Amino acid sequence: MSLPRRLWAAFVARPLGMPVPPNFFALAAFGLLGAFVSPGFWVLGAGLEIAYLAWLANNRRFRATLDAHSDADDPAERRYRHLLDGLSGERRARQQALEQRASDIIALLQADPIMRTHTDSIEQLVWLHLRMLSAGQAISQVVATAGEESERLQQQEDQIDSRLAQPDLDSELRRSLQQQKQVIDARQSAHLEAARRKERIHAELARIDQQVALIREQALLSGDERRIGSSLDALTSAFNEADRWLDSQRDLLGALDLDETASLPSRVLRGGRTPSSKRAPEGVSR
Repeated sequence: MSLPRRLWAAFVARPLGMPVPPNFFALAAFGLLGAFVSPGFWVLGAGLEIAYLAWLANNRRFRATLDAHSDADDPAERRYRHLLDGLSGERRARQQALEQRASDIIALLQADPIMRTHTDSIEQLVWLHLRMLSAGQAISQVVATAGEESERLQQQEDQIDSRLAQPDLDSELRRSLQQQKQVIDARQSAHLEAARRKERIHAELARIDQQVALIREQALLSGDERRIGSSLDALTSAFNEADRWLDSQRDLLGALDLDETASLPSRVLRGGRTPSSKRAPEGVSR
């Protein structure tokens, strides 16, 4: 939060749920003393007010409280927390590990005005990684359901085929069984498609992990701007390709946020720490 906003927040701060900021009472008291006792109290009050605002605005705990409230009102923060908190512990740890590597890259690129222009590509790639993790988790749930019901659906279909083979079957009953068989076939097809898409997302996530690791190593080991820039250009191209693919999967991803203009909270990759999650990480994929 900017200094002017912190100063205003300190001016109107109301601790312990007080209906009126205590700072107002202090200002009123010095105002009355200056009016009825001595104008010197106005000077004294002004000095104390400046000292009070400077101390509170720069107080670490007060700033952390303001930042927490500011993050809660930030659409990017809400969108990020919604996706991150919905992940399993293992997937969340994987996302945070990627964010740390990306943060290292951005810190290196910030030192060079030319390379700094590529930081948006890194941010977009990390955002895509988070969206893919969320999509992969949703698809994994479909695949898990398919594994549990596969045998049962096949048995039901075999029973329906057996009954449909009876020559004296009532026409209305035959129509009902045929429709039931169509539903089972549609579910089996959806399960197969989910398994294919799960494999594709797994491959895309692995590619993002490897690309971020590669560009981090190149940024650390090479001082050649052209070499780093070339790698980032390839990274941007890969991001665009993966993003187009993810956007084409709306039918299965459903409610997943696919807004191409969405971005990560600025704190995530620029020195801020991800707030502690509700579940402890189970492991980190590197």
